[in-house]
Amino acid sequence: MEAPAPAPEERDWTSLHQDITRLITERLLEEDVTEYIAFRGVCTHWRSSTPSPRDPTLADRRFHPRGWVALCEGTGVRPVDDEAITFFHTSSGKVRRLRLRELRGQRIVGFTDGLILLLDTATAAVRVLHPFTRVVPQLIAVVICFPNMPVVICAEPSRKDWRIIHSLIQFTNTLTFNGRLYGVTRVKRQLVQVYPLNKRVVPVVAEVPKELGCPRSCRYYLVESMGAMLVAVLHKISSEKFNAFTLFKVDLSRHELTRVPSLGDRALFLSYDRCLSVSTMNQPSISNNCIHFAMPMARYPVTVHSLSDGSFESLSVPCLDDKPAVGDWTSVQPYTLADHLLTYCHHREWSRGIMFNELHSICSCWNKLSKKTTEQDSEVVVPRLRLTPEQLKKLEIPNLFTFMTSVATIRGNRSRIIE
Repeated sequence: MEAPAPAPEERDWTSLHQDITRLITERLLEEDVTEYIAFRGVCTHWRSSTPSPRDPTLADRRFHPRGWVALCEGTGVRPVDDEAITFFHTSSGKVRRLRLRELRGQRIVGFTDGLILLLDTATAAVRVLHPFTRVVPQLIAVVICFPNMPVVICAEPSRKDWRIIHSLIQFTNTLTFNGRLYGVTRVKRQLVQVYPLNKRVVPVVAEVPKELGCPRSCRYYLVESMGAMLVAVLHKISSEKFNAFTLFKVDLSRHELTRVPSLGDRALFLSYDRCLSVSTMNQPSISNNCIHFAMPMARYPVTVHSLSDGSFESLSVPCLDDKPAVGDWTSVQPYTLADHLLTYCHHREWSRGIMFNELHSICSCWNKLSKKTTEQDSEVVVPRLRLTPEQLKKLEIPNLFTFMTSVATIRGNRSRIIE
């Protein structure tokens, strides 16, 4: 008779050696900070032997919620009213819905490195929120670019007032990259460093080639992709319609732009509010080497451009014109992942809780929805913007009443935070 097999040796996983724990956590942080948080929650030993991700400085960038995109519910309910946001991880496909009481009394004016940029509607205080740790990181600076005024203002912890850092300059697109803010000028098609300041001069990083056409006939987008900064230029080729995209990789050290012929297994989602680069390896519904964007002045603007064959395809949108004018608006579901990602890039629609592809199909005679969205988009005043008479004269803005009363107004999502 055979002897019974020995019982498996029991192991006390809670007493792992710190070196082994460190190796495990490094692997987890390479993937996502949420896996690291779950690991630390297993037992007190693992939690005490690993650094807390609730560091208000967020000096370790691995603690940032990288790869997470906030989804739009498509119900017309703003996330701040619902006090909840659903997040989607573009690499793993994980979905998490978070209840965030910190959204109460706030307005979401943007996202930066996965952090939520909030503006208090009562006090105009600006702060950022880590959605997974609930930490409010320390700010270094808040920079605001206005879409319809040639002025850039800044607030820093060492100063009590907002101040103008640039005037007579407008940007078509901005991007926070490696702790600096960059923008493409609307007129001179120059890529410049907006912040930090460099002796009060806007340093030119690079210039978009002139052969792409007149600057005013092009559209410029900045996007971070695979650790590099790209400039995407939508332009025309011997016709009146936009019919070409050219991509450039930015070399900050050499102040050069290098053409990028292909995105490989990546896809871009572009808008003036924010741009996104995602991997298509685990996203079968999204084609690789493609650019999703909104075609300017088009009736059905949602467009996909293939860099492989040069084609432009207008995506179908739901027909909502047969809705009764006095009825309540309801969304048309289900949505594709591309719908969600493009809506995330268009902050005004996302903050309303409306999908971007549906907003452009809504009949203008829907008074109830129009009134609701107008109230939601009411202006928020940022006090203590001090201007001297010389600065007012230099700005040459037709309507100076706002500035004379020492306030500035935030519209849309032209705010960027520097960490």
